[in-house]
Amino acid sequence: MVDPTLHKLEERVKELTALHETARLLQDETRAPTEVMQDLVKLLPPAWQYPNITEARIRFNDIVVNTPGFVITDWMQTGQFTTRSGDAGTIEVCYRVERPHEVEGPFLAEERNLINSLAEMLRAYFQNILANREIQAARDNLEQLVQKRTEELQHTNRELAEEISQHRVARQHLDEHQNRLRQLSTELTLAEAKERREIAAEVHDHIGQGFVFIRMRLQQLRGDAVFSGFEKSIDEIIHLIDSAIQYTRRLTFEISTPILYELGLPAALEWLAEQYEQKHNLHVKVQIDSSIPATLPEAHRVLLFKSVQELLTNVVKYAKASAVSITMKRENGKTILSVRDDGIGFDIKQLETVHPDRGGFGLFSIRERLHYFGGEMTLDTKPGAGTIVTLVVL
Repeated sequence: MVDPTLHKLEERVKELTALHETARLLQDETRAPTEVMQDLVKLLPPAWQYPNITEARIRFNDIVVNTPGFVITDWMQTGQFTTRSGDAGTIEVCYRVERPHEVEGPFLAEERNLINSLAEMLRAYFQNILANREIQAARDNLEQLVQKRTEELQHTNRELAEEISQHRVARQHLDEHQNRLRQLSTELTLAEAKERREIAAEVHDHIGQGFVFIRMRLQQLRGDAVFSGFEKSIDEIIHLIDSAIQYTRRLTFEISTPILYELGLPAALEWLAEQYEQKHNLHVKVQIDSSIPATLPEAHRVLLFKSVQELLTNVVKYAKASAVSITMKRENGKTILSVRDDGIGFDIKQLETVHPDRGGFGLFSIRERLHYFGGEMTLDTKPGAGTIVTLVVL
């Protein structure tokens, strides 16, 4: 006679195995969804109480996969899921012959939880695929927009060249050209920031929440694992999932920190300073003048934050500094932000040609972006005397 407790433990192990193998399959982004579903449907029969008479089918839009013996019977269990875009899918499990009555027909309550969990994992999987497609489409549209605006800019430049002999007209065209450059730079900066926020949101909402859900399920199974000898393995898995959750949250902030949009630039700079102190043992002091408005224009916030981030990275890579100070103030209608380090400094003449291995390309990029916003960057340094970089925007 089979020990009831042992039988329950064996069933839980089968369900946990199915969840683990499903998570492993859905993490493989190199395979087509049809191939993943074909492997996934094979995992279902062994996870149910009577695997020898169990068949399964998975459907999503026009994709249908099933085990060879799948038929519609009177003993069916179904899990459904729907993506945000309205695409629907189902997981169906059937017994070919009648079995004793349990909580849901011949099926266990744990089997209902299992099929619902698998349906939610599939929903997150397909939602991520659809989100990636939308992001790629947005990138394609952005590239087309950039190409179109670039063509417009080239056309404007040709007009300026043709009318250069007339100073007044040439000046008018030059002003128009500069305004278009600033508008394009603003649009590109905001588009990039929006795309980063969308990517960060997808990582948080789907990957991060998926890990949290799996962790909750493992916590629920931990009690049963004590009797089956799997407690240590469960704890190890939970530890790995906790690490993955922390990494996902950290990645979300690195891609696009919500502090910049929710609390403003001063708070975002304080957060950035803490990150560099923790990661690089670099003392970073932030001093923000009270004259700074609570909310700068979004494009300015993004530009200054990314510029400071690039400057701190240069300090870590090249300056050999132990301390950095960041100050920001408002004077004569301009926002002035300075980054000072106590590092080894360098010869400014080295930047007359771009040297990526010395951080020259990053400084060149910052100067150009500020120029498009009507701002400027000044550099004060010499060998052995540290470096001061000052950014000014209107």
